[in-house]
Amino acid sequence: MPCNLALCRHKAPGHHLAVLHRLSAAFLAPRMRELGLKRGWIGVLLEVLDRPGQPQDALCKSLKVDPAATARTLFELEKRGYVNRFEDERDRRQKLVSPTQKTLDLAQGLFAVLKDHNQALFQGFDPVRRELALGILADMAANLEDALTREDS
Repeated sequence: MPCNLALCRHKAPGHHLAVLHRLSAAFLAPRMRELGLKRGWIGVLLEVLDRPGQPQDALCKSLKVDPAATARTLFELEKRGYVNRFEDERDRRQKLVSPTQKTLDLAQGLFAVLKDHNQALFQGFDPVRRELALGILADMAANLEDALTREDS
């Protein structure tokens, strides 16, 4: 018996994740523009701020983004003065990525926007429910990563 489309859609995590993604984009985009940033740069900048000097391929793996997309983003960020890429002296094929002073100077503004975003997302959640939600999302991401790994093998 076919599923009632509206009921099926509202019971599907993909539907809710897609809505959450669109609403987050609407929340973050104007605030990022005020900082001179694009929303798509957030993950890269946070990783580079958290682990300056990491290899570009490690950045791809931690972000779960393909190397070509990461390279394009880093090229744009480097051109605009947000990151520096330099050759790894131990492995010349490898590029190391670090934030520039420009990124360090805007980091507190970026963190404030992300804090506001998190507060909006977790409005009305007690600490237990918040941790539960984060755990469920992390488990879902791990499940998809495992499924992709199985497909590749």
